[in-house]
Amino acid sequence: MILNAAATSMAEHGYERVTLEQIGEQVGLSATGLYHYVSGKEDILAQLMTDTIEEIGRETDLLAAGSSDPEVLLRAFVRAHLRVAVTTPAGRVLSSHQDIVVSETYSDAIRDARRRHERRLESIIADGAARRAFRASDPRTTARFVLGALNGVPRWAGSQATTVLTDSIAEQLVDHLISGIGTEPGAAGS
Repeated sequence: MILNAAATSMAEHGYERVTLEQIGEQVGLSATGLYHYVSGKEDILAQLMTDTIEEIGRETDLLAAGSSDPEVLLRAFVRAHLRVAVTTPAGRVLSSHQDIVVSETYSDAIRDARRRHERRLESIIADGAARRAFRASDPRTTARFVLGALNGVPRWAGSQATTVLTDSIAEQLVDHLISGIGTEPGAAGS
């Protein structure tokens, strides 16, 4: 209940502008009462980030349905990330506050959750490169590129975007990643 209220407020107003008093009001507690459940606003953010990344992982596993095919796994990861990042308040907080997520000044929990998420994508890309399904000379850079693209989608897709729209965006993004946006050598425009 506290996390849902915090996610909704942070998605609407931003992490920096939301106070413990505002979150407490939504759940019928004073700011002092919230300290019984959390140690502060950063603790709430860390739990939101951790829960959101775990949700993306569960959704990825569900969409991949046990496949080990790198393309299936990449499509599942991208689709899951966008579904959660665009259609849930906690996901929008994760996407819109990348400055916090990547900062070394915030909690170990936030950094660890971010690293797990990055490593999962990096592993999918590295496995695809090893199997010659992808061209990725540096899976880590490629993973960061993909995550940067994914985290930008909530800004332009908007909070009213549906799962159908996010799935369509995911498919287009992965198609561009796999095939590239260039033309064949010798084609018009090259």
